[in-house]
Amino acid sequence: MQRVTGAVLLVLLILHFWVEHFTAEVRTGGLTFEVVQRRFFENRWFVAVDIAFLLIALYHGLNGLRNIIFDFGRVSGRYRVAVTWLLVLVGLVIAYWGIDAFIGNPHLVPSEVSRVAAR
Repeated sequence: MQRVTGAVLLVLLILHFWVEHFTAEVRTGGLTFEVVQRRFFENRWFVAVDIAFLLIALYHGLNGLRNIIFDFGRVSGRYRVAVTWLLVLVGLVIAYWGIDAFIGNPHLVPSEVSRVAAR
């Protein structure tokens, strides 16, 4: 699974960099908070790709950490389950925090986008 998520991460990273740094809007006007806000409300795929990037990177990283702990650590059988559940809990907390930053951010409201665009 590490190889699959690694390959998917590579594709998402390229897509993320292309959207963030090489689109015509960014090349002509620069990457500003207003540009990012406009993207969030004009195209929900932008948010979906970033959330997918977050979740896959989180799984990839925590699963890799788990593999390192099990391969190089002195973790017995019953502690392996505890380590796994601890990493799952850490992953869920970070995933909630990250998704909330995308979806529940009070600074990203459509009225703010229209107000800023009107300036």
